[in-house]
Amino acid sequence: MALRYLFIDFDSFFASVEQQFHPELRGRPVGVVPSLGVETTCCIAASYEAKAFGVKTGTGVREARAMCPGIVFVEAGHSNYVRVHERIKKRIHEIIYVEAVLSIDEMYGRLPQHWQPPEVARGKALEIKRGLAGEIGEHIRASIGLAPNRFLAKLASKLEKPDGLTCIDFDDLPEKLYRFELSDITGIGRRIEQRLHTARIMDMEALCAASRRKLHRIWGSIDGDRMWYALRGVDVPPVATQRSTIGHSHVLPPRLRTFHGAHATLHRMLQKACLRLRAMDYFAGHLLVGVKFGFDLRWEAQTYCFPTQDSVVLGRLLNALWAQRPEDVPEPTKVSITLARLEPLGGHTPSLFAEDNQPRRMQLQHAMDAINKKFGGRTLYYADAMEAQRSKEAAPMRIAFNHIPDLELERDRRST
Repeated sequence: MALRYLFIDFDSFFASVEQQFHPELRGRPVGVVPSLGVETTCCIAASYEAKAFGVKTGTGVREARAMCPGIVFVEAGHSNYVRVHERIKKRIHEIIYVEAVLSIDEMYGRLPQHWQPPEVARGKALEIKRGLAGEIGEHIRASIGLAPNRFLAKLASKLEKPDGLTCIDFDDLPEKLYRFELSDITGIGRRIEQRLHTARIMDMEALCAASRRKLHRIWGSIDGDRMWYALRGVDVPPVATQRSTIGHSHVLPPRLRTFHGAHATLHRMLQKACLRLRAMDYFAGHLLVGVKFGFDLRWEAQTYCFPTQDSVVLGRLLNALWAQRPEDVPEPTKVSITLARLEPLGGHTPSLFAEDNQPRRMQLQHAMDAINKKFGGRTLYYADAMEAQRSKEAAPMRIAFNHIPDLELERDRRST
């Protein structure tokens, strides 16, 4: 009996925060959307009252309204979600050591040996629930899983949603895992699921019964071995990963659905990405641009360069790619920027052929970053982004699954 991990999964986090801070939304079906009044957008979160009607993340606004006539749509308040997340993390950290934050609504801690007996571990989980209800709010609920390893603890947190508390110990294996679908398991994407089906592994019972050698062959790597051990409660050390991309995407508000507005928004997103690049001490050697024209035509372009974090260099590359956009197409409705081929400062070798004024320009950009951090992200910027910088609807703060924004870097202080 060794419940080494406590995994916390917050239930419908965005919608729960809205219901906590807006009492009129409590008990009502709520859909959180990027922007109000845009019928072509989709829900980025749904309350459990809305989920009961089949509304979920990714459900379109029109479809959600048809499925759930009484649904209330609210515009996402990303900065508020980050602030609540930081309060939650601080409160939980006062009870157990938070080893890692995986996303805005997932985190876990490792329990010391004297907390691992089931009755003690459950007591700590209940203490966390009481702390959240008392200091954050009773409408922001969490489902908690306890297990010998992080993999099983995460699965346990999904078994009794919402507001659940579930243990999976060695005595519960493998039967307690049979309730899951293969697609529910972290590490089993569409491609691996197809391989499992080809190997006649159609459900969790067959997966748990498969040999380590067979899973190694299906995955084609040691990842299959790691899955075999994880299913048995073995505490397999996580694989160290390095960030591979930095990017932003944005559905354009009606006012910016012009070629000039899209171009300005791309530059705003690029300057935000470069600010993050410099803050994280990374350099990028690959720029990708994506534009959706109308609602059907998608266009992408990319280019490579010597690894840089210079907004001017990457801005010139963006302009060159933008000049290649197709003609005679509908107005743009969505844009995206991605910086790839990232390398950390410690592994970066400066170019021998850099422009003579580049060192001074980088000093200027670091000074701009410091001013924007102090006074807000729209204080200083390069002119290509001017039209988008003036619009609070253009490329606002967004929370991605694996990226929690730094409020000091992205907050627009004029709106706080």
